[in-house]
Amino acid sequence: MAGGGDVERISSDLVECRALLQRAETDRARALLRKELAALENEHRTAFSQPPSGAPPAGGRVPAPGDHRITTYAWDQTGKYVKLYITVAGVDALPEDAVACAFESRALDLRIRGVEGKEKYLLIRPLCDEIEPADSSFSVKSDRVLIKLCKKSAGAQWGSVDDSDLREKERKEEKAKASQGKSTAQLLSELYGEADDDAKKKLEEAWEKGRQKREGRSAEN
Repeated sequence: MAGGGDVERISSDLVECRALLQRAETDRARALLRKELAALENEHRTAFSQPPSGAPPAGGRVPAPGDHRITTYAWDQTGKYVKLYITVAGVDALPEDAVACAFESRALDLRIRGVEGKEKYLLIRPLCDEIEPADSSFSVKSDRVLIKLCKKSAGAQWGSVDDSDLREKERKEEKAKASQGKSTAQLLSELYGEADDDAKKKLEEAWEKGRQKREGRSAEN
């Protein structure tokens, strides 16, 4: 990781550039500020992902042993934004440059330094859909960080923040295609093979009841 002074400088520049972008009145000014903001965000990602001197190269930033990954958050969405609400006790008491968030078209990287002497981070890659990094932002509230992801496709509905909903949909579609032309017995066999112990027990009970009914009808005939 880059030195603490470099990270603090970049974080400070990011905050100032975003503030200027919100106040810009002309298209030319906004275009120039977006270009500068993109360059700063790239510099910020490089500063966070750069390994210490002498460390082996790694694919992306490797969290230190004391780092804590944030795994829970609330979220909602509007036609334009996806909003994440991350609860972190005391985050509003930290220095302004202790909280930073970098955005890419399909990723976000939140870093919070100095919480109980550790670094907390939330890294989501890939996101459910593309965002506009220059128009995405974060803010620190009382015991909470709010992240606003600006959707590239306004009006699109996200099923999840990451791509898990999309992957599940694709898995079901592939499974449906693979099931075409298979017999009922084959489909039931696959269903049984994928079931957990409780589901298998229920399937066995259902099959046994079905067998008894069929045998009962045969005896009557």
